[in-house]
Amino acid sequence: MKIAEGIFSVGSVDWDLREFHGYSTPYGTSYNSYLITGEKNILIDTVKPSCTQEFIQKIESILPVGKIDYVISNHAEMDHSGLINWILSRSNATLICSPKGKENLEKHFHAKYERITVVENGQTIKIGPYTYQFFHTPMVHWPDSMCVYLIEKKMLFSNDAFGQHFACSRYFVDEVGLEVILREAKKYYANIVNPYGNSVKKVLSALATLQIDMILPSHGMIWRDQHQIKTILDKYSAWASNQPGKKILIVYETMWGSTKKMAEVCYVEAIKKNIESEQFNLQVNDISDVVAEMPDTKMILLGSSILHGQILPKMAGLIAYLTGLKFANRRAWSFGSYGWAKASFNKFETDIKNAGFDMPYDGFYVQFVPDKSALESLKTQLNSRIFNA
Repeated sequence: MKIAEGIFSVGSVDWDLREFHGYSTPYGTSYNSYLITGEKNILIDTVKPSCTQEFIQKIESILPVGKIDYVISNHAEMDHSGLINWILSRSNATLICSPKGKENLEKHFHAKYERITVVENGQTIKIGPYTYQFFHTPMVHWPDSMCVYLIEKKMLFSNDAFGQHFACSRYFVDEVGLEVILREAKKYYANIVNPYGNSVKKVLSALATLQIDMILPSHGMIWRDQHQIKTILDKYSAWASNQPGKKILIVYETMWGSTKKMAEVCYVEAIKKNIESEQFNLQVNDISDVVAEMPDTKMILLGSSILHGQILPKMAGLIAYLTGLKFANRRAWSFGSYGWAKASFNKFETDIKNAGFDMPYDGFYVQFVPDKSALESLKTQLNSRIFNA
């Protein structure tokens, strides 16, 4: 696919992918690679090995692999670097990467690279008619990550930043719809990039000096509309601040329906107070879809039954997952049903606090099945304390 004069998208679309690093990808994904042709031919990133055939066919439709002069590696993770050695072994191409990129590629592939240029942050290199500027973006989302700015074309090859897991036969955000892609970009940010908000702020500050006509990420759709480019840059700035939104999430896992009854009361009472809310049953909803709503959330209500002295497994998994993602400035509250081990909820509350949530009130727990009186007490606590916290 021709992106601009002499610039092509040659990556692969993974229509079948349904899980990536632990989060659901119902729309599949793409592994974007870009080929810049002319006096010198430059390949920016590759794809994972399982996509070899499509990748090579796309390159060969434009020029022989042996005519590639440079391979720029923005990130050593396998979905971007998987075919670097394949390309280098079939050409005289020089590898360009960050210092950490060199280190990580050597460790991934147990290889030493003879034809290699290691670039520093902010460094520019003239290759043929174009000037490439390299920006290190450590911890967005790996220590080796960087992006490349093609000065003459005002194109930012952003690697994992601004991407989405979204398979599509089209290439540009404006061909699909901003709201659809923003939703997937938010899910991507929340599940992968959120722990590195301070690093994102530094990168955005560095990129603020650039005039950007196009953002070409390594996953998903390309940003070319100026309004949409401004929108995603503004969204990243807001998400990086880790400030709470306005929404309340009600998330639960239940054994025999008692905790579900309590969750439904929480949701109805929130709606009565005109609080934007969403309800997730972890038996049918993936934890990554819960996390996707965290940037817009001010408080999360977490409910579970007790099994073998512990909260249920999917809820435990969500708490562990949230702990690593480091959301801040948000509150939480817990509820649930137990048989004979109410004390097990003590660990539940401790784990929620350790995940970074403020819990201003003790949880609400009912033995076995909540009766009308218990549900009325729940309503009272929600309206007098929780929704006013």
